[in-house]
Amino acid sequence: MAERELHIVSFDVPYPPDYGGVIDVYYKMKALYEAGVRIHLHTFQYGRKASDELDKLCASVHYYPRKKIYTGLVSRVPYIVGSRINPDLLERLSADEHPILFEGLHTCAYLDHPLLKNKQKAVRMHNVEWQYYRGLFDHSTETLKTIYYAVESKRLQRFESVLVHANHIFAISKTETEYLESRYPQTSLLFPFHGVSAMQADPGTGSFMLYHGNLSVPENEEAVEWLLANLKVSAEFPLIIAGKKPGAAMKNLLANRVGFQLIENPRANEMNRLIREAHIHILPAFQSTGVKLKLIKSLFNGRFVLTNPMMVEGTGLENYCTLFRKASELNEQVSFLKNTPFSVENSISRIGALQGFNDQKGAEMIIQTLFRIA
Repeated sequence: MAERELHIVSFDVPYPPDYGGVIDVYYKMKALYEAGVRIHLHTFQYGRKASDELDKLCASVHYYPRKKIYTGLVSRVPYIVGSRINPDLLERLSADEHPILFEGLHTCAYLDHPLLKNKQKAVRMHNVEWQYYRGLFDHSTETLKTIYYAVESKRLQRFESVLVHANHIFAISKTETEYLESRYPQTSLLFPFHGVSAMQADPGTGSFMLYHGNLSVPENEEAVEWLLANLKVSAEFPLIIAGKKPGAAMKNLLANRVGFQLIENPRANEMNRLIREAHIHILPAFQSTGVKLKLIKSLFNGRFVLTNPMMVEGTGLENYCTLFRKASELNEQVSFLKNTPFSVENSISRIGALQGFNDQKGAEMIIQTLFRIA
């Protein structure tokens, strides 16, 4: 059998896998590597370092600087796309017959290029990007950012039509599959890759609640602010907020707040420990785009998950979480769950629902699609 080789174009350096988008990219690459695919990685770089770990999974790795373009508000090309245009990338992608997997609309500047016309091309959609930026616009309170999000959302909505040139589109949630499939019938559902191979939730009780995520992302900042304003906590049963790069404003809000504890930039093993030992994972969301990987990891490795409908929309996982719609319901559920041990039966009940979130099955789907296996 001929060796299978694949170009993957990533919007950011996918190591370390420490936030949602690059977690999906990294563990997708890992599963494809383990399935015998030779990967040629092309990744844009803007703040994250080159990594020897990527060399272990890839036959070749190429880094490209993300451009700082200053025509952002007058260009018709979305900034997240235009800043990733690089002629060296096009030259390498067109130099052979290997299929291409573009990670996100961000990397699709060359999707419709004539030099790639006869190649098998797939796009992994991490969000419906124009809807995601519209959500950022709706929740932004800073004037310049509000203008940027509004303009970028409109440009992304126009640019999205480039997807007609993809042979296949992998959507990340059921809701987004329905939206994309109605416009691009070559769409199918491929849940996010996450690197967890088995259920690891510990039965029993924990002594704290946990909110975790990339704390520099606006929607996560909003979630933390909402929890600070609405969640009733105590020193005996606190909320730990753990994640990357919390801003100065968040640090100030959390300083000396009884019952709230910030753990800044935890290492992977510390974060995994927190996820296993927390008694309740509190995960509010204010946008229903994509699938939040913190939800998947919490269900695989954690105890009770307390969240709102926006977090679980399009996942099929709503029956395995405790839902709240307003602050009073959140606090009622916390009062009940903190005195309820997490049982082995609770853990077993999730197994069937999480079978669709299997990295190996996801890799096989990509291989069958891009290498035209019957």
